[in-house]
Amino acid sequence: MHPKDAPNATSEEILREILDVVTCIANGHFTSRMSDNLPGLGGQIAKVLNAHLSTLQGLRGEHHRLMEEIGVTGRLGGQMEVEGTSGAWKEMVDDVNRLGHHVTMHVRDGGNVVRELLRGELSARMTAQLIQGELRQFREDLNQLAERYQRQAATTGGA
Repeated sequence: MHPKDAPNATSEEILREILDVVTCIANGHFTSRMSDNLPGLGGQIAKVLNAHLSTLQGLRGEHHRLMEEIGVTGRLGGQMEVEGTSGAWKEMVDDVNRLGHHVTMHVRDGGNVVRELLRGELSARMTAQLIQGELRQFREDLNQLAERYQRQAATTGGA
């Protein structure tokens, strides 16, 4: 619908525009917007849908940025920042940030141990807590390796 026609739109035209925008959302396209000068309830729905689309666009952009930052460029510590999120959307942002924080903490902890071992500090150990699964196994393996180096150094008269 052309924006100049929006104030005179029929219920059918408003419903068609809503369907078009909701279909775009369902297909993962968040750039579509409804006419912002629709009358009555159609106008209220347009404002809510357009705001929701802006939030989804922000979530998608931040998700992509963070994936590039961590997964491609290897920079740890990034966090999603999406204005206007609330409810389940805010929980999703917080969950992604918590995940990123924990992965960053564990990888940095392991890296610190490796650097200390390379400098000859054989008492270095990975101390990250609250980890399970493969990250826990990584911590245990790295700490066992550090202990082995420390024992070897003690028996050979090294550090």
